[in-house]
Amino acid sequence: MSDNNEQHEHAGVSRRDFIKGSVAAGAVSVVGMVMPGRALAENQRIGDPVTDEHKWSWEQPQKPINASEIKEKINADVLVIGAGLAGLAAAISAAEQGANVHLIEKNNIWGARGGHIAAFNSKLHKELHIDNDYRQVIRDWIAWAQGRLDEKLLWEYAHRSGAAMDWMIDITRRRGLDVAMWEGYYKGPDYTEYPVTHFFYKKGADMTYANGHAEGVGNIVLVPALEAEAKDKGVKIHYKTPSVQILRQEGGPVTGVIAGNPDHYIQFNAPNVIIATGDYASNRELIQRYSPETLLADAQIYFPNKCNTGDGLIQAMHVGGAMQKHEPHAAVIHLEAGAASYGFLHVNANGQRFKNEDVNTQSKSCTKEMQPDGIAWTIYDSRWADQVKSQIDNNLAGGLFYGQTFQPWGQGFNKEMEIDVQKGHIRQGKVLVADSLDELAQKMHVPAAQLKKTVARYNELYRQQNDVDYGKRKELLTAIDKPPYYAGKLISTVLTMCGGLRTDSSLLVKDANDQHIPGLYVVGAAQGEFFANDYPTICPGIGHGRCVTFGRMAGIKAAGGDIDKLLPSLKV
Repeated sequence: MSDNNEQHEHAGVSRRDFIKGSVAAGAVSVVGMVMPGRALAENQRIGDPVTDEHKWSWEQPQKPINASEIKEKINADVLVIGAGLAGLAAAISAAEQGANVHLIEKNNIWGARGGHIAAFNSKLHKELHIDNDYRQVIRDWIAWAQGRLDEKLLWEYAHRSGAAMDWMIDITRRRGLDVAMWEGYYKGPDYTEYPVTHFFYKKGADMTYANGHAEGVGNIVLVPALEAEAKDKGVKIHYKTPSVQILRQEGGPVTGVIAGNPDHYIQFNAPNVIIATGDYASNRELIQRYSPETLLADAQIYFPNKCNTGDGLIQAMHVGGAMQKHEPHAAVIHLEAGAASYGFLHVNANGQRFKNEDVNTQSKSCTKEMQPDGIAWTIYDSRWADQVKSQIDNNLAGGLFYGQTFQPWGQGFNKEMEIDVQKGHIRQGKVLVADSLDELAQKMHVPAAQLKKTVARYNELYRQQNDVDYGKRKELLTAIDKPPYYAGKLISTVLTMCGGLRTDSSLLVKDANDQHIPGLYVVGAAQGEFFANDYPTICPGIGHGRCVTFGRMAGIKAAGGDIDKLLPSLKV
């Protein structure tokens, strides 16, 4: 999910043309789409390395920066790369231990995205008497990834996240923010999200969330508070100072980073470097190499816009770091930039139903991409607002882009707010409205006869209270026969790539032989081994949760602090 400064990018051509264009752009695109399951030569066997003569840009030799180009040298105990949630958590944590901490950031401002932050058994859980079976959460998460991740890393998160969240709550409450648990999580019997999701807000904030915008709520208010805390703790922040090269003794520890620009390079000498540079969703070549199916998405959201180019990943690989073992990498792909999907009838560009709509937003996004031209709509009638409120308030459904993004615990679904959001979507063309299905089909550019046939069949299933076509729960079947009729355009939106540098619970970057690179840590979205196959929406906000937890852990470790004392382990 996104914050109030994020920017949307929509393709102006059909998605199939978009993909064809990417392949035609050069050999890189063609090779990038090749998956490991190629035919074996006669002298090869399963398990042998596959030879590939293609070289990606990051595999080319790195041009060294001469000493004469260095205009300034700065000594630090800990250098953090990236002023986002993970980087600031790391910097503050290291400074609290008395370390001399410098933080570099290529943009002229910190980075803030989203607002959901997962943690286990925080003080807020205790205040609200929310009790989860955290062992089951982790077991479900491992099952979601089919075991293709570092299970110890997940358990480390489970043990430490509550204490990390409590630390964050203490900071923000001193700085005029408050924290809430998210009540809008999905509660279906077949797909259930866990109530682990926190968000921060200014007192009196408007909780309305539409088009990636909210006022006074989410990480857009959290991250500036962390920046202020970092400065008060003595962290020296260098904006407009991109990391260019990580420095490492050959086969040994890191020694620092060269940052800045060709007219003013700065050498930061530091025995501990923390990579917190975020993901690579704006680096097309990295996506083509590690997650080619992600190119099928309709849009991308990030703030600052397009800054997530994988710089930290590439620079780590240049000094021997390896990417995580499991491929292709997962991605956070949600129905963010378009209309809310809810659980109503979904149809494709041909006006045909194509799925059980009783699933999470990630699943809807990925299923939609397989439809003709990747087009899909959600169809409902004039009773929609009451129906959604009833479903959510009665614990029948909910979840991201079904329920409300910032729904505080105990307050229920705000129907009036949602109606206002829909009005905005109608003005923007994200939701179409018509007095008849024929008119609606015309506006959608789908065959009217087929759309009417699909709606008639759906109404028949509702009357029977039995979805024999796709098996949706009868509680979520609704008739579509009271005009006006609505069609909401579903837009699959890339938020974050979920693959990164190889690591383990030490948080040190590992090389291709699984050996740690001394002094080189990785946290947040640049970190690998935490996700596989798909983003686990059963824990909304888990991506930001690891930013806080592992950011704090890495900062303490890099500064020589006591993890067990400062982040006591939750027994799960």
